[in-house]
Amino acid sequence: MVPDKKFIEAVASAAPTPGGGGASAYAGALAAALGSMVGNLTLGKQKYAAIQGDLKGVLLQLKACRETLLRLVEDDAKAFSALARTWKMPKATTAQQQLRHAAGQKALVDACEIPLQIMRVCAKVIELDDFLAHNASRLALSDVGASAALAKGAMEAAALNVYVNTAMMDDAPTAEAFEREAKDLVKSFSYQADVLYDYVRHEISGR
Repeated sequence: MVPDKKFIEAVASAAPTPGGGGASAYAGALAAALGSMVGNLTLGKQKYAAIQGDLKGVLLQLKACRETLLRLVEDDAKAFSALARTWKMPKATTAQQQLRHAAGQKALVDACEIPLQIMRVCAKVIELDDFLAHNASRLALSDVGASAALAKGAMEAAALNVYVNTAMMDDAPTAEAFEREAKDLVKSFSYQADVLYDYVRHEISGR
């Protein structure tokens, strides 16, 4: 199967979008897809009959995560484009400068919120991977670890898109709230992903 070369080439181009946020969302969607693969490989297997009900719920959640992250690829591009448009607004007069600045500050809110949404969904993928690692088919355990590693990387990459935008915000309390949530998500779920990764590595290598 040929990868989505069009998206990769778009990221590689000189165009500012898709950029780090969109790439983060796409990587997160791949992480969710890997988790779904593991779940689907386990679904219907008699050996795992006891978890079939829970597994179906996990698969529904992973599908929702995947679809949301793919939508956020586009949403992130839209949020950046809206912010970039404010940089092109007239600034010859004081009134124009004030209008331009106000529009930019408003656009920064969405530019922070979208990568935070990406982070929240990636955190959910890590949580679901944890269930799969301890309950799903052992034959696909390495794929669960790969999913968690991708989700962690996507979440941490998205966090940088929060910080670069909060740095331009005048509203310090709002900026601090965005940054606090981003830091909390990274602290909690990067740790969970690392623990999960180490568990998988130990289980598949025996050391």
